[in-house]
Amino acid sequence: MAAMSIVPFRRRVELQSAAPARVAVLPRQRSGTVLEVADVAGFGAFGIARETALAIPACLSCRDLVVGTVVQLGVYRYRGVERIDPGYLLTRPDPSTSWVATIGGTVDELAFYGRAYWRVLERDAEGVPTRARWTPRGDVTPKTVDRGGSYQELTGWTVAGVDGTLPVDDVIRFDSPLPGILDVGARTLTAAAELEDAARRLAAVELPAGVLTNQGTELGEDEAAELVAGFQAARRSNGIAFLQGVTYARESLSPADLQLVEARAAAATDVARLWKVPVAMIGASPSGGATALLYSNLSQQLAILVSSAVAPHLRTIEQTLSDVLPRGQAVAFDVQTFLRSDPTAAAEYAMELWGSELVTRDEARSFLGMPAYPGPSSDLTPGKV
Repeated sequence: MAAMSIVPFRRRVELQSAAPARVAVLPRQRSGTVLEVADVAGFGAFGIARETALAIPACLSCRDLVVGTVVQLGVYRYRGVERIDPGYLLTRPDPSTSWVATIGGTVDELAFYGRAYWRVLERDAEGVPTRARWTPRGDVTPKTVDRGGSYQELTGWTVAGVDGTLPVDDVIRFDSPLPGILDVGARTLTAAAELEDAARRLAAVELPAGVLTNQGTELGEDEAAELVAGFQAARRSNGIAFLQGVTYARESLSPADLQLVEARAAAATDVARLWKVPVAMIGASPSGGATALLYSNLSQQLAILVSSAVAPHLRTIEQTLSDVLPRGQAVAFDVQTFLRSDPTAAAEYAMELWGSELVTRDEARSFLGMPAYPGPSSDLTPGKV
C-alpha cells in the first residue's frame, strides 16, 4: 500500500514544479482566543469533541442521515451537456479504499468542522488530479505568510507522514459555506450530552422508594443506619409494619422522571434543528414542532432532508471538484436517486417527465432502476435504492 502512494507522489512533484504557481489565501487566525486553542485539539468553542457529540443518539442519527444520504447518490462528470467518463477521481480516488469511505469522511468533516481535505496522489500528463486521498483534518497544517489585513497567504501544506511542505495545489481544500456544527452548536450539544449523562446516573443509582422521618429523639448515624436496615428487613418478611418514633412516606418516582424523557426529547429536537434534519426522521419529540413520519409524507421529508441538510455539502463538493478538473468540465450528484426509496413518488416523477417528453422511455425506466428493454422475468435487473 505504501508503494502505491510514494510512486505517484514523486511523479506528481515533477509535474507540479513545471506548473505555474498559484497564490491562495486563508482567513487570519485570531491568536490567544479560547476558540483557537480548543480548535487545534479538535474541540469546539465550548470544549465538546466530535466523539462526545456522536455519543448523543440524536446527533449520531443526524450524522448518519446526512452522510448516509450522500454516499447513496451517484456522481457524474459533464463536459457541457455531455456526460463523460467520471474517471478514478469520481469512482475510486484513493486506491487503498472505496469511494464511499472517501466521500463519507469528507462530508463528516464538512458537517462537524466546516472544512475537509484531499491529498493529491497522482496526476495525468496535463497535471489534472486523477487520484486523491481524504486526509483527516487534524493531519493537515497550512503554511501561511502574514501579509497584513484579514487574510494570510497560503504557501503550502504539512501533512502527517510526509516530510517537508507540499505545494498549494497538492491538497484539495473543501470549504463549506456553513459553519461547523462543533463551533456554532457546542452549547446545544453540551446540554444534550449532560442530559444523557444525568439519565445514565439516575438509571445506575438505586434511589430510595420511601423515606423514614424521625419524630422522636435525635439518632446518631449508626443508630439511624440500624433503624433503616431493620425496617428494610421487616418489609421483606412482613406485610404489616409497626413504627414508633418515625413516620414512613412512599416516594412516587416514574421511569419518565428517572430518564429525563421530556428534557432529552427537547434536546433531541434542538440537535435535529442544528443539523437542519427533519425532526420526525430521527424520532425526536413530536411536541418540538415535528410531524409524524408517515409513508404518505415520506417523499416530502426526504426532499426537505436533501434540500436543507444535504444540499450545502453536495454543492461544496461539486464546486471544489469541478475547479480541479479541466476547464469546461463539471461534477454533479444525482439527487433524484434518493427518491427511489419511495416507489410511489419515484414512479410519479418518472411518468411526469416521460409524459412531458422531457426524457425518453429508456431514461424514465433508468430512474426506477429498471433495464432499458424489458425481457423475461429472470433477466430483469434488480433496482437500486
